[in-house]
Amino acid sequence: MKNPLGRIAAGWRELARKTGFFLLLVGGCAALGFAIAWPLWYFATTSRRIFTILVLSLAFAGLAGLAVRSIARRRGAPRTEGGQRRGPQRILLSILKALLLIAGLYAIAVLLYRGLWLPAIPVLLAWLVLLGWIGFGRGASGAR
Repeated sequence: MKNPLGRIAAGWRELARKTGFFLLLVGGCAALGFAIAWPLWYFATTSRRIFTILVLSLAFAGLAGLAVRSIARRRGAPRTEGGQRRGPQRILLSILKALLLIAGLYAIAVLLYRGLWLPAIPVLLAWLVLLGWIGFGRGASGAR
């Protein structure tokens, strides 16, 4: 049999090891977050226009990359007879849905930021109904 004091000491060592690992993990995450966020914050506050142009151009480059990847995948996909065609109506409804999603999120964020909680609730409900309606129309437009 093992000494009871040795088992207690082993338990405390295990607790200290796990606590140390947790503190090291939290400290590492905080250091990494600071190393990423501080230069971005400094750049955003000292050169606002350049930072805005840079962020918007990166966002548009990402969107363009997604569009190119989607087109490349669609061109490389095998053609099937029974597959749904993506007509112009379906594409326009997809674009409308994306724009409506962005506009609705912006409107709700502005209402909540200004403290207008009561008008934000019906706007949120109307926005969700409209998104669902457009999503239903987009799905129905692909049917033959």
